[in-house]
Amino acid sequence: MLPFAPLFLLLLADVIIQVSSDETNSKQTFEVDYNNKQFLKDGEPFTFVAGEIHYFRVPRFYWRDRLSKLKAAGCNTVTTYVEWSFHEPKEGEFRFDGDHDLIRFLCIAQELNLTAILRPGPYICAEREFGGFPYWLLRINPEMQLRTNDTSYTYYVEKWFNVLFTQIKPLLYGCGGNIIMIQVENEYGSYPINDKNYTIWLKNIMEKHVGNDAVLFTTDGFTTDLLTRGTIPGVFATVDFGPSDEPIEEKFDALLAIQPNGPLVNSELYTGWISYWGRPRAETETQALVNTIVAFLQNNVSFSMYMFHGGTNFGFTAGSGSEETYLADITSYDYDAPVSEAGDLTPKYIAIRDAIMKSLNKSSDLTIPIAKKKGDYGEVKLHPVCSCFSCPIGIEYEAINDSLYMEAFDQGYGFISYTTLLQVYSKDPSVLRAEVRDRAIVYLEEREIGVLQYTVIEKLPLPSWYRSGLMLRLFIENMGRRNFKLLSDCTKGIVRDVTVDNQLVSNWTIKGYPLSAKDVKILSKLSPMKNISSYPIVYRGVLILPKGEQPLDTFISMENWGKGVVFVNGHNIGRYWKIGPQKTLYVPRNYLKKCPGKNIIIVFELHYCNPSKTVTFVTEPKYSTHLNKSFD
Repeated sequence: MLPFAPLFLLLLADVIIQVSSDETNSKQTFEVDYNNKQFLKDGEPFTFVAGEIHYFRVPRFYWRDRLSKLKAAGCNTVTTYVEWSFHEPKEGEFRFDGDHDLIRFLCIAQELNLTAILRPGPYICAEREFGGFPYWLLRINPEMQLRTNDTSYTYYVEKWFNVLFTQIKPLLYGCGGNIIMIQVENEYGSYPINDKNYTIWLKNIMEKHVGNDAVLFTTDGFTTDLLTRGTIPGVFATVDFGPSDEPIEEKFDALLAIQPNGPLVNSELYTGWISYWGRPRAETETQALVNTIVAFLQNNVSFSMYMFHGGTNFGFTAGSGSEETYLADITSYDYDAPVSEAGDLTPKYIAIRDAIMKSLNKSSDLTIPIAKKKGDYGEVKLHPVCSCFSCPIGIEYEAINDSLYMEAFDQGYGFISYTTLLQVYSKDPSVLRAEVRDRAIVYLEEREIGVLQYTVIEKLPLPSWYRSGLMLRLFIENMGRRNFKLLSDCTKGIVRDVTVDNQLVSNWTIKGYPLSAKDVKILSKLSPMKNISSYPIVYRGVLILPKGEQPLDTFISMENWGKGVVFVNGHNIGRYWKIGPQKTLYVPRNYLKKCPGKNIIIVFELHYCNPSKTVTFVTEPKYSTHLNKSFD
């Protein structure tokens, strides 16, 4: 046998070389072909037709459903942001399980033969709290220069990216996954501070992780100024804009002046818009959107619809924005998108799908129902279980170095209470002045006397019965940190001195109400009490679904209530507010228990309850037609 050994080894070596060669040849590639102004996917021309869906706004239970509807509309790609705060809620504590399982979301997309575009920021805007940044950055350094080369900021970005890119590396297209493109920062040209050293540093960090396994790109508005400020040398540039009746070539003029070669991309084609508390619900016209999509397809322009399905800002995740003043985003992120908040297909969806299929000469191979049945569960009686200030929840804080803002106590969200005995003698009238973020209910001796609203009111006349020695309380709600423009005013609570008649008020007793899962568990077990009249009040009720029926998606109507937060079986389903426009909150069916299970409803109400002390489960979302702009 010995004489045959060399021949065997030669044959074995040939097999190894052939396998290695096959593996090399079969490696997936995605690249920008600048010479021919196109993308090449595995060497073939490729135009992406994408829609944006945020996994962090949709329960994992529904990821496949929403992605299947994207696929059925003729899309070949899904776009999503990656939210840093969602994955690192506390410094050094990372979550990639359950609803946080980004990898599973991308794998489902790959199973549906969808490529993916990832937008990891680290700043994402997205109308999310603090633009996706974790609140604890402000505990570390409240003066941190976000989105700049400030080392107190870049240190934590690099740590986060080391964790994130380790997770997603196997899903990069060149590694056999479906991630074809990764965005560097986010619309940086719109940020008031323009630090080129920062964006180049960020590009280098991302290149180290990505290599040639995906294409890095930037996104900015379509004007020359925004593109000049936002583009990064060596990074493929794209633009964003909404539907337009103008020739699409004009929207790309500024981009072509900076980047004359390469494919054209609109990475955020707006299908709808944001809605704010106290403003009309945003609704957009469909035909202009369809016309723009058809024009893109006829000219081989790649695009991503923002949003394809908006989802919900569950919990305290809604941000705040606007150019001119502070406006808080509503709980729903329906966005007037083609797929509604509850996952139903809208007329806009049908129009878009038909336009895409006709333009591409395709037909959908997926049969999707227009809408799923919703739960019409009727009224649920609620009972008061405690006044907030006497509840067995909350965390006592001690001010450190006179820092009074919420983040100094390592509290990210919810409410914070400041109380003190006033030692200022009254005038006629006495005036309270304070700078708070975002909304403070003011009490004297547990009686509500007014509201201080961030950027709306900063002074409040005290009532005629005010006198020295009375207890003053400021109960402050974090309504959502800014997600847009300069992120320099994002600490919450008392942020400047409080005075009465120009005399400093001090010696605060401070207590936080983060309304954490632990807090809600305690509230769920409290027994009803009578004669509770001091707001905020916690209400509790029980919903039992019809016998023999599986839970259905539903909406809880908060009409005739004031302002507060609702929990269903421990899930924070979001804020409500009488000023509108949103009157109902979406409850996905996976949050509910089938009969005989008890569905525990907790309402944390700040001002007043429905006279009947009931909430109603209905089958459709409701929005105000007439807005009440009072902040009380």
